[in-house]
Amino acid sequence: MYRYSAYDLRLRSEFELPELSEIDLDEAEPDVEIVRGAVEHVPENVEGTGGRRITAAPEAVRLTYDSIGSFLVEGGTRIVCDPVDTNAGEREFFRRLIENELLGLVLYQRDHLVLHGSAVSVDGQAVIFIGPRGAGKSTTAAAFGAEGHSVLEDDVVAIRFNDNGPIVVPGVPQLRLKSDAAAALDVQQTTKPSEESWYEKHLLHVETTSEPVPLRGCYLLVDGETCAFDSVPVREQILSLIAQTHARGLLSDTNRSPIHFDQCSRFIEAVPVRKLKRPRDHRRLQSAVDLVVKDVKNA
Repeated sequence: MYRYSAYDLRLRSEFELPELSEIDLDEAEPDVEIVRGAVEHVPENVEGTGGRRITAAPEAVRLTYDSIGSFLVEGGTRIVCDPVDTNAGEREFFRRLIENELLGLVLYQRDHLVLHGSAVSVDGQAVIFIGPRGAGKSTTAAAFGAEGHSVLEDDVVAIRFNDNGPIVVPGVPQLRLKSDAAAALDVQQTTKPSEESWYEKHLLHVETTSEPVPLRGCYLLVDGETCAFDSVPVREQILSLIAQTHARGLLSDTNRSPIHFDQCSRFIEAVPVRKLKRPRDHRRLQSAVDLVVKDVKNA
């Protein structure tokens, strides 16, 4: 068994996940177990997209990927994997599925607000970047990393609430960059794109903090001629969070819509949400970084 840490959770896994940080679990029980076992396939008559089908209940989510296998995520404590072949653990996509989508569901079941986005730490305060696919979330996080700021997560951002407000728990220490972004930022030592033909991003291991970080701000990335902030009406703030919610399609089936709406409301009460307008020019990313860093320091 392998032992790892991610999202402030202790993991014990039958599969090697080299992208995660190894830990010693000899004297402590894991928060989450990742095991190999039989999982009933999601029937083909269940509507899905891209070869993926999902069924969900309050305490369990079952997924089938036609070319990879079936998976069960239950109780926020266990992931059961039933791959189509014995060498599945050698496939990058299989590992990414566990580390991102499935652990995202675990966090969802453990009452975290889980968003699609990227998060960085600036002077010990977290800021997150959200927006639709292709908005530049990963590239923006990479620009902060190039300036020495810790990248907390790129893809699945998990937010936990306590008495002091929302905090971001660091996730997988890895950035996902397209070739042009990696070249523009002079990012070295990235992996080659995955063997899965649809996934063309390069992966880069990054150094990050292991401790949760208080959330200071949220920026919705939009295009603009210059780098500047713009206000976001409260209704649009909530809609933006819902649009970028991990597993938002499961809210009804898992009876979590009221909890999720409460989390979004608590989020916008505690955290400024603004638009960050910037040109789609990698050479001008530095201006966006400087603007956000100044905003954090002046808070």
